Amino acid sequence: MTLPIRYSPSGSPIISADGGELVFGRGARLRLEEGNTTMGGSLAVPAAADAISVDGFGAGTAFVKTLTGPKQKLNYRAKLSLDVINTITNVGAEVVLYLDTSVDGGTTYTNRAKCTHVIGCATDLATDYPAARNLDINLPLILGTSLGVVDGTTTSLKLRARASLPLGTGGGVLVSAAASSGGSTPVTGCNGSIHMELEECF
Repeated sequence: MTLPIRYSPSGSPIISADGGELVFGRGARLRLEEGNTTMGGSLAVPAAADAISVDGFGAGTAFVKTLTGPKQKLNYRAKLSLDVINTITNVGAEVVLYLDTSVDGGTTYTNRAKCTHVIGCATDLATDYPAARNLDINLPLILGTSLGVVDGTTTSLKLRARASLPLGTGGGVLVSAAASSGGSTPVTGCNGSIHMELEECF
């Protein structure tokens, strides 16, 4: 016998679209591990890919989210959002974000997703103040077995993010806690915020 799921103890049972018993489909969330932090100061995105941390960049202090007891037959997805500002007035930039997973407690990581974001400069934007963007990267639903999860052996699934600057001027593209300077309308709200999610789904 299956007990009905209700909005409240005395509420009506939640049913599926066909009027039958509620059945969870692919993508229904079981668990969510998320975190928000602000990277301190105005810190430059490194030329070579390095782990994102609250102190800047570096694997030793990486901002990592963890789900314990992952399962082979369950699906997992992830997301990262990061505030970035280009303070160079005449050189555009590209920032690459990476999402990596580990099933051995963080000893080794495997890249699962990466994407490039173009961040214009003041010249590109025909203005006199720098450009700011919120960058996002998503890891779509992926089966636990595809991540290397082994039931009864894998104790945790870890997620970390990295960033690199393959195109641009070093020191000018920042995960910045400061508003841009110059111009009559400086860019604000680019506060170095980092948001990361790791979900376990049916």
